[in-house]
Parts: sequence; structure tokens; C-alpha cells
Amino acid sequence: MEWQQWASVAFIDRKLLPASPGIYIITDEHFFVWYVGQAINLQSRWTGRAHHRYPQLIRTNRKLQHRIFWHLFLPQQLNEKEQFYIHLLRPELNGCKVKTYLPKQPQVEREIKRLFKVLNKTTMLFPVIRSAVAGEYVNAEGTRCVVTIIYTNDCLLLGKSARKRYSAEVKRAWGGFDCLCGRSDQFYKPLFVNAYEVGGERFEFVVGSDVLWHLGHHADAYRQSVGQGELFGVEVTTLHQLDVLALVEMREEYDLIGYDKKTLWDAAYLRYRKPMLAPLKSSGGNGH
Repeated sequence: MEWQQWASVAFIDRKLLPASPGIYIITDEHFFVWYVGQAINLQSRWTGRAHHRYPQLIRTNRKLQHRIFWHLFLPQQLNEKEQFYIHLLRPELNGCKVKTYLPKQPQVEREIKRLFKVLNKTTMLFPVIRSAVAGEYVNAEGTRCVVTIIYTNDCLLLGKSARKRYSAEVKRAWGGFDCLCGRSDQFYKPLFVNAYEVGGERFEFVVGSDVLWHLGHHADAYRQSVGQGELFGVEVTTLHQLDVLALVEMREEYDLIGYDKKTLWDAAYLRYRKPMLAPLKSSGGNGH
């Protein structure tokens, strides 16, 4: 998004903000937007501890690595621009009651919402598309399962979520399952698919960097395949048809054989699951 190209400073260096009118956006290290505001003098607004959100943000800065992005505007533009960016980014803290700490997080639904927000925020590294919901299916137990394609880089994001120390509930939500992807267990080791369970539904995350790269670099494929949906009130990128999986060359298994059985890559799961997937139909979390 264009605001990610704005000038920025680390939260602890906010004294370096310009003494000019403008809009500021506060994020964490993953570009998750916490707060949007305006100021006639950006530097004065954040001098010392006077800002009403300071106690909340300073408590979590070490963990979240907050950053302040800013852009200068004329004073008469500030109200309009502030409302525009609040509506566009739906920041977590705007409109909520001021406390001396950030709202307790993450509960299970809050965490999956946060993850989908981050996975659908483009960055300088992923300027066009960062993730895509490939579709959904119902498994043998009758559970609705939503499959999301991610870049390898974002495995770190999911790993951090699964290891969160301050929420046993979120740790329990993370899990997964083994899948042979239609292969014989005589020759193949099963692939482990990471999944997050909430509200009786399962959200699977599968690496498909080649697919996302192709969509990000081929405008025709993007127009033909990509749409928008909603999960937990978050707008997510979706695939409304999966022909792109046939167009992209994806390695499905390792060349080397370990322990006399071959090892599968995530691409094998995408190809295996493709015939069973239907386009994303509705918000996740039973309508949340």
C-alpha cells in the first residue's frame, strides 16, 4: 500500500518526527496497523508521554517493535485524510476505550484475525499479492477447511504465532495433520500440513511461493484468477478459479530419498486438494 512508502521512525525515535502538520500511522514490525491519527505538529503530538495512547504502545514496543509512519498534509486536509486512512486500514485501537495496556491478546479468534490482516497487507517485498485463499472443502469429519497459500517468508509469522508464550489457548489452536497427497505410504513420507482450528473450523496454510510470484508478475493471470472475500471481518485475497496451479511449475517432492521414502513438498498438497476445493463462500468463524 502507498502509505508503506511514507517516511517512518521507530517508536523510540519519535522525537525525530517533523514539527509539521500531517497524518501518522502506527504499526508493528509486520505492518499490522494499530492506530491512525492527525496532528498540527507531529513532533509535539508525540513529545514525551503526553499522547493518550503512549501507555498502551510503550508497554508492547519491545515485543511488537512499533513504528510511526507519517505524511505531511495541509491543516485543512487533516480531518478528511484521517477518516480516509481509518476507513482504509481499520486500525485496531481507533475507536476503542483507552486503557493502560493493549487489549488482551491473542484469544483464538483475535489471533486468526490478526494473521489474516497481516497476510493481506502488501509490502515492498510483496507489492501485488502476499497470500491467497485457494478455496474451502469439507473433510471426512464434516469440518469446514479453508486453504490459504502463503510465501515461504511468512512461515516465520505463523511460527511466532504458534509459539506465543502469553496464550496457551492460541498454542492449542495450532496443530496440523499428515497427508500422503494421494501417494502410497510404501514410497512416501506423509506431508505435515499446518492448521489453526477455531469455531469448529480449520484454517490450513500451505506454501505456494511459485503460484503467488506468478500471479504477482503476470497481470492477465492475476485478473483471471484473483478476487476478494472476507474472513473474520477481514478482506482477504482469494482465487475464484485454480487454473493457475496447472500453469505454474511446482516441485512436489524432494529429489533425494531419505530413510528409503520420498519427502513431499507443499505443492503436492495443493495439487492433491485442488479438485476438492470450492471458492471461499463466507466469513470464517461461523460468520464472525
